[in-house]
Amino acid sequence: MVRVVIAICAVLTVLVTSPAGASQTLRGVVLTVLPSKQQAIVRHDPYGGMPAMSMAFALSAADTARLHAGDRIAAVVSERTEPATLSNVRVLAAAAPAPAADPLRSVTLLRAGDAFPTVGLIDQTGKPFTFADFRGKAVILSFIYTRCRDTRMCPLISAHFHQLQQRLDGTHYHLVELTLDPHYDRPGILRAYAARFGADASRWTIGTGNPRSVLDLAAQFGIVPFSDPTVGLIHTERTALIGRDGRIADLIDEAGWDPNNVIARLALLNNAPANPIALLDYLLSKAAVAVCGNGVAGSSGLLNLILMLIIFSGGVWLLIRIGRFMFASKA
Repeated sequence: MVRVVIAICAVLTVLVTSPAGASQTLRGVVLTVLPSKQQAIVRHDPYGGMPAMSMAFALSAADTARLHAGDRIAAVVSERTEPATLSNVRVLAAAAPAPAADPLRSVTLLRAGDAFPTVGLIDQTGKPFTFADFRGKAVILSFIYTRCRDTRMCPLISAHFHQLQQRLDGTHYHLVELTLDPHYDRPGILRAYAARFGADASRWTIGTGNPRSVLDLAAQFGIVPFSDPTVGLIHTERTALIGRDGRIADLIDEAGWDPNNVIARLALLNNAPANPIALLDYLLSKAAVAVCGNGVAGSSGLLNLILMLIIFSGGVWLLIRIGRFMFASKA
């Protein structure tokens, strides 16, 4: 059964991300190496129909030993495995020497069910705030920075927040984006950024604060940005849904989430009526990513389910036809 699921995931990944005949050559930056899993998290450029995103890839033992966070690489991708495997890995530009470890980055990762930590922050108007100020509301939190040049990342998240602001009331919901560039993104910069996206400060907070405190909080969500001269800050994506009780209810590990689906999940946190189709799509999308990996991230969970049913039904039909043919031949 496990092999069947893996095979279906592989087909889904190809159908969702890779048109026929597309090149499977990848270029990107290593975010981190996981020696125990013989894997690396790579922030890659678009390839073979796959949009730019951060994904886990399997490596050979030799590549696991020689790669470092910050290395810019080129490699051949094989999607016959889960996660996909990188081979013929070439280091195009080696990582700069790592700075001395910052003790504030030695943090415990936050997970669903954990209480949101108390951290003093500052919003785009210069007003201090903590997440305790939003107690009693369902909150959606994402991480961005104003100098991001990739329209599929931070600007996309802020555009989604603009849609959420238009459709959610400020009485039961609050939107928060925190910067990953707190040295530069001070309140004046954030205020201009907020104006670009039409952010109402009473309903949509864009925050900064003491750089160490802000980056420490981001690290608790598994986001540790580092500077790259070509693209700016490189970081993983994570959006948190926080319940009215101040506890983390859910985590979304992609930038391309669907606002309709998130609205349905937020409504559920507020015990409000939720669109059942959008909620089902949200849950199926998370399940598809959990089982099949980021190869299907950003695609519709319902579409993935339909594709799986078609693939499964086709396989059953083919087995039945083969069985009948073999039975008729023996007869």
